[in-house]
Amino acid sequence: MNLAHKLLAAAFSVAALAGAMPASAQWAWRDADGRMVYSDQPPPKSVPAKDIVRQPSPPPASAPRAAAAAPSEAPADAPAPPAAKKTPTLAERELEARLRQQQLAAAEKKAAEEQEQKAKNAENCERLRSYLRALEGGFRIARVNAAGQQEVLDDAGRAAETTRTRSQIEQNCN
Repeated sequence: MNLAHKLLAAAFSVAALAGAMPASAQWAWRDADGRMVYSDQPPPKSVPAKDIVRQPSPPPASAPRAAAAAPSEAPADAPAPPAAKKTPTLAERELEARLRQQQLAAAEKKAAEEQEQKAKNAENCERLRSYLRALEGGFRIARVNAAGQQEVLDDAGRAAETTRTRSQIEQNCN
């Protein structure tokens, strides 16, 4: 494992721990048997205050109480306060970057495949046009049949082959 892999693993570990911190239990207390209990809910009323080891911090007193105390005093056309925009965590930014990279790679792959297909189509069209020129030029055209024998196209076969080649050019070549 090289240094870059180690640094990447460390960054992911830090991001995972940072993301897990807000999700940790906010309450901690000792129950009647002396065991530690962790929860996101407050302890039952039967637990004395001296056994509560940790509790969440109370919300700021000034802002919420003032807003709750005088909701009718706010003007009707006053804009609502903007919602606090949550900054993405390192893990979320890393995930977004990976998704962008995957989308970019997929788009590049699709573009390359389309370009390759266009090149094949152009080559096939050129072959068809060349074959049509040979058919219309009066050159002797010979084919190998299923038995492996060479047979020369007669006038009817040449006319049928010319019609078939023209229709393929119309269908496949722009």
